[in-house]
Amino acid sequence: MAERNKLQVRCTCCDAALTVNSVTGDVLFTKQPEKKTVSFEDAVSQVRKNQETAAERFDQAFEKEKGRKDLINLKFEEAMERVDELETPIRDIDLD
Repeated sequence: MAERNKLQVRCTCCDAALTVNSVTGDVLFTKQPEKKTVSFEDAVSQVRKNQETAAERFDQAFEKEKGRKDLINLKFEEAMERVDELETPIRDIDLD
């Protein structure tokens, strides 16, 4: 009967197997997933691949930021042209 009150649940975050008491909701047991082992050669090749693409990613980000600066300058110039269209706010001291 005690076996019927147990549920096996898999955690969506860490993929651990949880044994839960269905009556109380308490976690009775947690089994961590087996970690995947990576060979040293695979890790080195992954690092080299990341290093090769790092310069390209930096250049893309730099161009994107440069374009962003140009866009902000255009918006600022347009706002400065329209400054005459804005109404001057009424200050409390002007009402006296």
